[in-house]
Amino acid sequence: MAASLRLGRIFGIPVEVNVSWILVFLLLTYLLAGQFDDARPHWTSAQTWSVAVVAVVLFFLSVLAHELSHSVMALSKGIPVGGITLFIFGGVSRLEREPQRPITEFVVALVGPLISILLAGIFGGAWYLLGRGDSAPEMVLLLLAWTNLSLGVFNLVPGYPLDGGRLLRAGIWGITGDRRRATRIAAGMGQVVGGAMALGGVIIAVFWEPVDGVWLGVVGMFLFSMARGSFPK
Repeated sequence: MAASLRLGRIFGIPVEVNVSWILVFLLLTYLLAGQFDDARPHWTSAQTWSVAVVAVVLFFLSVLAHELSHSVMALSKGIPVGGITLFIFGGVSRLEREPQRPITEFVVALVGPLISILLAGIFGGAWYLLGRGDSAPEMVLLLLAWTNLSLGVFNLVPGYPLDGGRLLRAGIWGITGDRRRATRIAAGMGQVVGGAMALGGVIIAVFWEPVDGVWLGVVGMFLFSMARGSFPK
């Protein structure tokens, strides 16, 4: 992706941050600080902003772990990886070529959501063991548990190019032996999911919560566009 900053390499895989991530980092930190300020008025400003920054950094490290699991699994299957880029909608692993077998695509796609759900369990378990209170560390752990669970479950939605869409393509490909047909069906589902999200975002923005609605709508349009561009020529 254009306008990205190289952070380094992990397991030999280049990791970059798109400039759009900076906008998301600032926005999420601001929104979280506002929520913490409302929920914990006895906190100092330094504590509120520090907890918000730590929570957002750990969340994006969780996104990195999700994408890194895809890349490491791809490498283990002999698929070269160009790098990982974190950007405004999360992250993407740039595989140099498509998997050549349905089972390969299946395991490469599945490992990401599984890692996110595993992280949700780890953070949630740590929150539970600490006493299920509302101290700063416990709030961060609970927030990370919910965000990682949401990330894992959302990516299992069967719409290409989400992980769930890749799982759907792998399944259809394995049954029919026709990758083009599988891609066409999975991409069509991606358009349906993206369109539904965009429409839902408009409804939420108009009748309930403008910020959440706009964000859902933008993500839906992005998914619709990516799915439309994935149709085989």
